Amino acid sequence: MIKEYDKKILTEAGRDYIYDIVVASKYLKETISFKEHILLCDQVNELTYEEVISLTITEDIRAFEGKFSKFLKYSIAAIAGMALGGLAAPPVSMFVLFLYRKATDTCERSCFRKLPLSKERKICKYGCQLNAAKKMATDIRTEMSKCSQFTRAASCEKKLQKEYIKWAKRVQLLTVKLNRAKMDAAEKQRKRQVRDLTKNTKRISAGLDLTGNNLADYIAENIELRHNLSFEKHLELYKSVVNEDEDNPVAPVKVDPKKEKQIRQAMYLGLWIVPIPFFNDLVNYMVKKYSFGCAGKCTAKNMPKDVCYNQCAYLGAKYAVAELTKQMGKCKNADTPEKEYKCKKRVMKLREDWKVREVERKHKFEMVLKQRLQDAKVKNQKSREKEQNKQDKINAKQNKVDRAHY
Repeated sequence: MIKEYDKKILTEAGRDYIYDIVVASKYLKETISFKEHILLCDQVNELTYEEVISLTITEDIRAFEGKFSKFLKYSIAAIAGMALGGLAAPPVSMFVLFLYRKATDTCERSCFRKLPLSKERKICKYGCQLNAAKKMATDIRTEMSKCSQFTRAASCEKKLQKEYIKWAKRVQLLTVKLNRAKMDAAEKQRKRQVRDLTKNTKRISAGLDLTGNNLADYIAENIELRHNLSFEKHLELYKSVVNEDEDNPVAPVKVDPKKEKQIRQAMYLGLWIVPIPFFNDLVNYMVKKYSFGCAGKCTAKNMPKDVCYNQCAYLGAKYAVAELTKQMGKCKNADTPEKEYKCKKRVMKLREDWKVREVERKHKFEMVLKQRLQDAKVKNQKSREKEQNKQDKINAKQNKVDRAHY
């Protein structure tokens, strides 16, 4: 029999599985109204355990529960590739979701108990989800090679390919969420430290009757601050005072044509000063230019066009990720920590978007390449057989002549 804990996890996995179907259904989109579609999604999220099983397994619940322990002993490939001796197995997507939910549940509850702060809990939770998603993606990738053992090998491989792409994307999205959560927490801590330092400085300056440039000089020359603070924090404290000095505003910089030209050139290099829309267009342009050059070199080697197209699409996305990674390092050129943070957040979002594309395109390229290699193998085999048949005919003809001669 199935445990109550497993029933809970299975219910959650089943709701997610049905919800994905309802959201993606073209039939529902064409036959019901938008509000009815929303209502249906809400109803899916309220399904009971019994309703989930009846909608996904289409078997008597008692019979399913009696067999459930057997499902957990089978591999993912077995669930995807065969009927399991007549057992009504759960859909492979739902089965993988069940394993994922079960893997994250204990870890997330541990985060809730040990970490009282919401930011820390959030980071811990994303870490749990990311580790579990990585394991699912790795396991599915490994399971693909086992599909040949089952009678429904082609169906098994197709299902697992679809699942692998989905979980590889989830890994990238969770990586984005975890990195953002860490960056947000670090930025929040930095701002809190700056506020505390600024308050202490104002308190000290009030006691010493220091203002303006005198206060900035005091912070710069204070030996105690120099020893007790890191240079980075000392610099932030100094900048916070200098930036608040409204009595001595910085004079506007005169327009220098030479420097203006340098700035325009810097924008084409993708520095942090580039506006967001132009920045996105620039990356797309760079990728298209790279892919076009790649395709030209590839087709010149007489490679199949579909192999070249998918290979260059994958390499183009990989190139974008590499360039955006370089861009991340340039964010430190920003003149304030806030701008540096915004720059990193913006670049990280775009980089992870291209990382998702890289994973998807790599998998597609590998599948196309695998198919073309199989085709080439079959073609070579047929060519050898044809050549062998031709040689056999020549040998038979020669043997006939030799027998006639003797």
